[in-house]
Amino acid sequence: MQMNIRIIFTFLLATVITYNGSTQFGLRLKYNQNNFSDWEKAIQNRFNADEKLLSSGYEAGLDYWFRLKKRRIEFMPELAYSYASTSFDNPVIDKINFSSVHFNFNTQIYALDLEGDCNCPTFSKQGPSINKGLFFHFTPGISYYNAEGLTTLTTSESWSDSTSEGWAFKGGVGVGLDLGLSDLLTITPIISYYFNTAMNWQKLDKRVVDNGFAYLDSKSQPKQLQLTIRLGFRPDYGRGGRRRR
Repeated sequence: MQMNIRIIFTFLLATVITYNGSTQFGLRLKYNQNNFSDWEKAIQNRFNADEKLLSSGYEAGLDYWFRLKKRRIEFMPELAYSYASTSFDNPVIDKINFSSVHFNFNTQIYALDLEGDCNCPTFSKQGPSINKGLFFHFTPGISYYNAEGLTTLTTSESWSDSTSEGWAFKGGVGVGLDLGLSDLLTITPIISYYFNTAMNWQKLDKRVVDNGFAYLDSKSQPKQLQLTIRLGFRPDYGRGGRRRR
């Protein structure tokens, strides 16, 4: 599944980069600070491990731009791929890898310039840059995730359900600032906070019961602080110097 996700993402990346039309698109590079608290507690219970689980990771995405005609409310549907991993100093468990592919519907609201035109923010645009470039965003999305645990198997401890995969919904809010480097290129730093619906890992937790041990499902609703740098490309400016509306 992970290989299929990477092949699809690479194909879409190549398609967008080589496209020679009037498309306005963006490349997003992200650093994720994750919190998988329920899975982390289950790992601690089962393997006596004290490492922070999947605490940080990386993500890359591609988006396509369009907007409302009379208001600066802009939409950037995005396909993204993220990865995180934790290595353990433990005699049983070695590593946990986590990857996911996302569809995000980024919606940006330029509250300080809501009635502005669509030529901002570039160096050819007049006016205070903070008013033209500052926006708030809310982003609903859906993800397909895959988690995999690797063990050294040096003891009798078995882990038959060492993988988890499925769908989860997500939602995020944040703030960003467009900085026009040229008519062609805009760089945008963004800070966001995301919530996810529950991700279930079957028989991850191990608990003591009357007759020995029981393996229980563990559901985690991860939260995420995300730092993004978006590179926005506007190739239609190269055709006559103005962007098509």
